[in-house]
Amino acid sequence: MHKKTNTGAAQVDTSHYNFQAYTDLPRWTSYWHQIAETLALAPKTVLIIGVGDHIVGKLLAEQGIQVSTFDFDRNLHPDFEGDVTSINAILGDKRFDVILCCQVLEHLPYDRFEGVLQQLAQHAADVIISLPYSAIKYKLEVKLPIIKTIKTDIYVHKFFREHKFDGQHYWEIGVHKYTKRRILKSMGKFFTVRKWYIAPYNPYHIFFMLRKTQ
Repeated sequence: MHKKTNTGAAQVDTSHYNFQAYTDLPRWTSYWHQIAETLALAPKTVLIIGVGDHIVGKLLAEQGIQVSTFDFDRNLHPDFEGDVTSINAILGDKRFDVILCCQVLEHLPYDRFEGVLQQLAQHAADVIISLPYSAIKYKLEVKLPIIKTIKTDIYVHKFFREHKFDGQHYWEIGVHKYTKRRILKSMGKFFTVRKWYIAPYNPYHIFFMLRKTQ
């Protein structure tokens, strides 16, 4: 086990990850996307940044993948302990086939976002990221004669609202200044964005599949 002493304080207590309170149905669907996108890359080694309730890591390990974990909170017993902004110093020359970093980077001020992306690119060719998506979702259903019913989801960004730090999130996609275009531009400095999508049954989570730019 590899650890770096961490003198800072975690944003949430370990009890935050209590199953009944934390792992609701939308979060389960987010887990499914994390696992499915990871398995699609057929990795042998995966680093999970943000341990959470350990469920995703355990399920990936059951598929024969060597899973390592990285977290700020020592009480979650990560393999690597510390601030993700110092990932280079903590990991050294370690590399993984895939890094999974879901619902983590919004816990940092945005001015640190690109610096973390740059470091992630040094430790894996493929990186999967999810971030909170603050938008109002509308369902549109149109029934026309002969033509089948057309169904679609419409998302309206909360561009009119400025996000204020709530004790956990410094920013979210969709609010004032933090557009998808801005996030994609930041990612594009270090990665090719292979695809991105809003999780169908959890529209609060938006996924990005990134590949290191050669």
